[in-house]
Amino acid sequence: MLEQIAVSGAGPPARLAARVLCRRLRRPSAGNVAAVIRLMTGARDERVAAMAEEALALAWGSDQEVTNRVWDGLTATPGRAWRFLLAPAPDCPHEPRVRLVTAPPNGRRVLAAALKSADPELRGTMADLLRVTNHPVLLGDFEYALRSWPMPRSPGDEKLETRAVLDLALTNTHLCQPAPVGRKRTGLAVVAVLKRRFDLLDSYDPASMASELVRLDAGEFPAPATEGYRRWLRALGPGPGREQLCKLVIDGHSEALAAVADSGQEPDSPDLLPAFLFCTEQWERYDALDPDGTLIENYLIEENDDVGSHMWTVAKRNGRELPPPPGFSDPGF
Repeated sequence: MLEQIAVSGAGPPARLAARVLCRRLRRPSAGNVAAVIRLMTGARDERVAAMAEEALALAWGSDQEVTNRVWDGLTATPGRAWRFLLAPAPDCPHEPRVRLVTAPPNGRRVLAAALKSADPELRGTMADLLRVTNHPVLLGDFEYALRSWPMPRSPGDEKLETRAVLDLALTNTHLCQPAPVGRKRTGLAVVAVLKRRFDLLDSYDPASMASELVRLDAGEFPAPATEGYRRWLRALGPGPGREQLCKLVIDGHSEALAAVADSGQEPDSPDLLPAFLFCTEQWERYDALDPDGTLIENYLIEENDDVGSHMWTVAKRNGRELPPPPGFSDPGF
């Protein structure tokens, strides 16, 4: 009843009803937020609409849940809603200086709108905003979306969606910086690779970076980008990056195997070396180091479920015995 009076009426009764509805934003529920949005976008009395807009402006950024609800309601509403989200905010410390960027919604809402909204105006406006923004929440949304690059080839829609995220990310200059959202979070490393800023790879945690790069699909990248990240892998010095690369060799990652074959890298850890020599089929050195197989058996027992199938593939190919650790089912290789 109050909403009907506020939306359809005019004068003092409508403004009084609107004032009551706007006060309810102090206890924001989805229903309260939606009602005030409807006042802002559909009230017959412009003064009622202005009251609602002022109430939403005060609520925006006051609490993340409120901001998310306001965003969810506004993005389904044309007209005044756009003016609200993109209203100038000269004091905003981030680009672009509009209300949306003063306290953006989380959960990758803006990125999802730029890619998947059924409203072409919403898609275009949010894509334009994401091309220039430097807000850490919005940049972090890109990082999260690209963290599992490349997506599995099945189902295909996921891979296509991730490609669309990457294409948009490549247009934002703020995403090509030294480890912009944490050294161990490597989702944005693919942006540095494609922009051929291989110097930026050193700013990440080297073990995380090695794990990221060996999983890249060379077929997804132009040759100079592929050559650049492969050079980085082959130039790893002693330390956690090289140790992780050698663990990835034991897991059977082809890019890691190629990197150590070309560069001659091997682990410093004596616990890792027997398995590494086994998986790289350096039999003369392996047999000299572990003549009775005790070291490799201890490794399997210690690692247990973390050991993948690659070691059994190597063993079968070379006619080698490989005792399974307790609780491990023989994969039949």
